[in-house]
Amino acid sequence: MQNKYKPVWNRLEQSLPRPERVRKVIQMDFQEYKTKVEAQDDSFVNTIVESLYSGDAYLIKGAFSKEFMTDLRKNIHEYCRDRPSEFHKMLEGSPDFHRMIDPEAGKKYAVASCKHSCYFYAWNDDPFDLFTPINERWRILKLLMGLQPDEYEKNTPKDGVVDRIQVVRYPPRIGYLEPHTDPYLHQRLIFSGYMSKRGVDYQGGGFYLVGEGDKVINIEDDIDVGDICFCYATVYHGVAPADNNKEPDWEKDDGRWFLSMYSNASDEVPDRHTAAPVKLSIPEVMPS
Repeated sequence: MQNKYKPVWNRLEQSLPRPERVRKVIQMDFQEYKTKVEAQDDSFVNTIVESLYSGDAYLIKGAFSKEFMTDLRKNIHEYCRDRPSEFHKMLEGSPDFHRMIDPEAGKKYAVASCKHSCYFYAWNDDPFDLFTPINERWRILKLLMGLQPDEYEKNTPKDGVVDRIQVVRYPPRIGYLEPHTDPYLHQRLIFSGYMSKRGVDYQGGGFYLVGEGDKVINIEDDIDVGDICFCYATVYHGVAPADNNKEPDWEKDDGRWFLSMYSNASDEVPDRHTAAPVKLSIPEVMPS
């Protein structure tokens, strides 16, 4: 199908540096966003691509139902309790798996973190039927990013780029993700779904963007369960520790949960493009 977004992205990326700081956060209802992206009206195409490439982030309200997110959180918690924590590279035939990444293990990654992550690939049996509802939303974003809506969906690691769903729990007090940029070659925009709400499921902390002068732009108070957020992958962002007065427990399901959808260069690709940390003067977003 024709994609009107692609030439606008190419023009901007060839003439201007990629954004690093968030400019503003724009809220939009999911149905309005879906209708406008799919219509590909010339004025909207130019406006939203230029907005995103200027560093704007979009918070899309009501993209998933609260029931979907609540059930997913419960199911993933039970799924992980019955399986050992392990690790598998993105190689041909990789299984779905989960890994408890404690603070020491997290230092070994390109971007330091502490989290409990569960990874799913479309070539496996999809035990929770995640890919059908998620692809319905991912295809809209792929179109907006200048791709074909179903790009990468049938790929396996030997094809170079693969879609991966990650369900993440950040345990109280120690859970975090240091400030970083994400790889942009295959997926221009980060794509996150929210499975918990600040002030209800956890207190303080959570997802943030970085503005001019290393100002932390915290959007968690505007986020409801089922919302999604996206911005250009090189805009600095991270996750600050939450529930600093609680003791972490890897067996519980408290803390902050979110849904990540990313098209990654697989480990079959030499010198693959990956996330990269950024050093900023904002110690409050790192665990003490």
